[in-house]
Amino acid sequence: MKSSFKIILIAFLSGLGGAFLYQEVLQPTQVTEVVREVPTYQQANNPSTYEPAYPSTPAALPVDFRDAAEKSVHSVVYIKNLQRGRRSMSFMDFFSRDIPSDEVAVGSGSGVIYSEDGYIITNNHVIKGADEIEVQHEKRTYRAELVGTDPDMDIAVLKIDAEDLPAIDIARSSSVKVGDWVLAVGNPFNLTSTVTAGIVSALGGEANALRENFPIEQYIQTDAAINPGNSGGALVDINGDLIGINTSIISRTGSYAGYGFAVPSDIVLKIVEDLKKYKVVQKAFTGADVQDIDESIARKAGLKNLSGVLVENIRKEGAADNAGLRPGDVIKKIEGRSINSKSSFEEYISSKSPGDAVSVQYERDGRIYETNLTLENVYGETEIISGDEALSASDVFFSDYLGAEMRKLNRAEKQRLRTEVGVVITEIDDDRGFMRRLDLNEGDIILAINRRGAVDPEAVANFIQKYYGRIYFEILDKNGNQRTLTYRFQ
Repeated sequence: MKSSFKIILIAFLSGLGGAFLYQEVLQPTQVTEVVREVPTYQQANNPSTYEPAYPSTPAALPVDFRDAAEKSVHSVVYIKNLQRGRRSMSFMDFFSRDIPSDEVAVGSGSGVIYSEDGYIITNNHVIKGADEIEVQHEKRTYRAELVGTDPDMDIAVLKIDAEDLPAIDIARSSSVKVGDWVLAVGNPFNLTSTVTAGIVSALGGEANALRENFPIEQYIQTDAAINPGNSGGALVDINGDLIGINTSIISRTGSYAGYGFAVPSDIVLKIVEDLKKYKVVQKAFTGADVQDIDESIARKAGLKNLSGVLVENIRKEGAADNAGLRPGDVIKKIEGRSINSKSSFEEYISSKSPGDAVSVQYERDGRIYETNLTLENVYGETEIISGDEALSASDVFFSDYLGAEMRKLNRAEKQRLRTEVGVVITEIDDDRGFMRRLDLNEGDIILAINRRGAVDPEAVANFIQKYYGRIYFEILDKNGNQRTLTYRFQ
């Protein structure tokens, strides 16, 4: 018995030694590219397998896509996201975790040539976390520089050192209609310049398509086949003109299942120009929260029809307040353009900048009025902001329960205050809400609650709303004085 055990042990150690000798000595040294095309998707609501329906007899297409494909395919590039120092786990990792790695993890996607001098549009998630970015175009490879990103809309802009590139022509996405023929151009599954055809299935709306924390609120939905690798590619019309940047899909498997989404070109154009000029997107705000009107809301608000969007909340002394709008008003048009959904409202505002003045037609008590509204930045001002001051819409939160608005600290404030935490109270409603019962003032910075750093305004609001018992606030007031407030919530 002991003899058999010795034989098995010797055989195991011999095999282990051979594997180690081959990996460390005999195997040639090389840089290994590990392709990680990780599809991003959400489980579909319908658990059944998707089976496309085909007509019993072939039908001739009413549109010739050849010209559009030929025109647009040369304006789409292949993008590599190189992340060095990553390595996959092997058997030897269980014996030594400190072995240096020469592996390069490679993510891939598509991009669209925006200008002849080398500006490229892609998705933020295509280049996120990259140590190096490569752009391949018609057998040439370029090292790309990241110009800037807009994570909220999942758009990134790159720059390569090249001239006389075939820049894509851009159409107005506001002219796109449901049922229009479209082509999706990209590099799915590492294939080069693949073209698929479909129609525009839907426009706008509160989509349930979520990729990580990115909600697509303004979108073009298409049934053109969009697969992993198409991200950042072009959605074009039958003329070959860009109407959107392909962004995400809904699928049970991560591959095409009939639901693809693109960021409209009107929004993309604004983002690209802002990133080129300011290195940050100049987001505009109305100072009002609006909601879609359905039958239930129309009945409660006493409205005769479902057109327009209902003004739900107004920021005190904000753009909408200064323009004379009030909660309960129904916005019908902006700059003469009909507004029939929250998404169409937000899409139009997304194409504007702080300081822009827009005409707003609204209904109040059955009568139609018109006013001019000057859009504001995230701080409630009309100036263009710098990159150090930039915040996104998700960095600001208004709590009905607290009757207060709070926001994150921007980069400049963090540097000035020498802190990485803090939430600023920007507004307190004097007439309602729990916040007015506390010894807190507008301009105060909540540094910590119960000795835990305050970072996210929505998380702070939810914690205060749900907490019972003794609670401690570390506060920095507008004069730079730090103090601790203690309460017992019951």
